[in-house]
Amino acid sequence: MVDMEVTEGAQKYLAELLEKQNVEGIAVRLFVTQPGTTYAETCLAYCRPDEVNAEDEVMQLEYVRFYLERNSLAYLEEAFIDYATDRMGGQLTIKAPNAKVPKVSADSPIEEQINYILYSDINPGLASHGGEVKLEGMSEEEAGLIAVLRFGGVCQG
Repeated sequence: MVDMEVTEGAQKYLAELLEKQNVEGIAVRLFVTQPGTTYAETCLAYCRPDEVNAEDEVMQLEYVRFYLERNSLAYLEEAFIDYATDRMGGQLTIKAPNAKVPKVSADSPIEEQINYILYSDINPGLASHGGEVKLEGMSEEEAGLIAVLRFGGVCQG
């Protein structure tokens, strides 16, 4: 089971949206497009009963049922979905800190560990200036393991 949190407010908001669809058994599909890349986005969609994939992981909550796309599971770890009301109505917020790179451990391959640091620690700061850095590859040299990085964007300074 994926470790993620959906607040009661978000559940109720989504349940209201589902109810308006007038479709028996409709639920929510949660997935990440282009997972593991800088272009990753976390998405919610309606999921009619005939659209359920047998490989989906089901997460039944008090007010709503989620179908989690199998290929997105690692990228949805520690996701947080909330709905907050304000003067203009409200806002649904989805935070998936591992969407661009799945959570890694000390046992993960070194490439995954480097990418995790780049995408979670380095690139957010570079992005605010229009830049990014990517791991292009690894090579074994006499001095040890060498990481080849590609810097891009319009970052200055």
